[in-house]
Amino acid sequence: MIHNVWILEKSGRLLFHDKLGSIETEEDLLSGFLSAIYSFAETEIGGLGIESMEMGDYNMIYCLSHGLLFVMAADKTDSSSSLKAQIDLIRDSFIDEFPGLKENHEDFLRNWLGDRDKFKKFMFPLRDLIGSWVEVEATTSIAEKMDFLEVFQQIFSRIAKISFPYFREMSIKANLELKLMEIIKAHKSVLNIEELSSIYDSEKTFLDVLSVNVFNPELTVSTLKLTLLDLCKTILDVLQEYMGKKSFGEEFRTHVFPYVKQDWDRIRELELDKFFINYVM
Repeated sequence: MIHNVWILEKSGRLLFHDKLGSIETEEDLLSGFLSAIYSFAETEIGGLGIESMEMGDYNMIYCLSHGLLFVMAADKTDSSSSLKAQIDLIRDSFIDEFPGLKENHEDFLRNWLGDRDKFKKFMFPLRDLIGSWVEVEATTSIAEKMDFLEVFQQIFSRIAKISFPYFREMSIKANLELKLMEIIKAHKSVLNIEELSSIYDSEKTFLDVLSVNVFNPELTVSTLKLTLLDLCKTILDVLQEYMGKKSFGEEFRTHVFPYVKQDWDRIRELELDKFFINYVM
């Protein structure tokens, strides 16, 4: 998420600032600091300046163009390459909005006389840009969450073929159900259930996770991934301990790994490949 955007002269004089998120700042003080950091880096690091720096929970992204510093504060968890592309688009949009910068930025900056009201109108194209990025990110996030759910649902349905014959021995079933309840309590906000029976069927789907609400904006992809990995690891570790590593490995290769190979591109893209390979070796 983008929290703040500053546009300033290298001297630190602020042209434009928009607060979009939760960061409260004193505009002039922080713009002077941002400029000083850039100038220091430019002087001390072979004239290169900086492209980004971390400040607490935020990543500050820099871009120098037409005598101006464009600076953006975003979450550290956001993709660095995406943020760099976004600051470049903000730069291009601002320069298009004020063509005098493109014609002769030195004259333009010399003559603007410190009147920030001149640049307030940039708030509208800026917010349109950021709004379009938020929509794309939300759609991408939902699709990725669905991918995780679909992959693990396929895995769980195949685990049922391994586990069901052993559930005649009630000790393993009781042990597994106890551990699954611990996972459910730990990830209650994701699974949103009170009883294991709501998602658990030892004979058919084994675990039904497709009911997870992927449209919940507070459910991040990383949180969902962690929840599903915890569920899967718990099940596989209980089975491996009960069956023995050799027998479990043979069953895993027979029932689960054919699907892993079939959907390998997606599994690797979701960075689940190493997790499943560990149970084959």
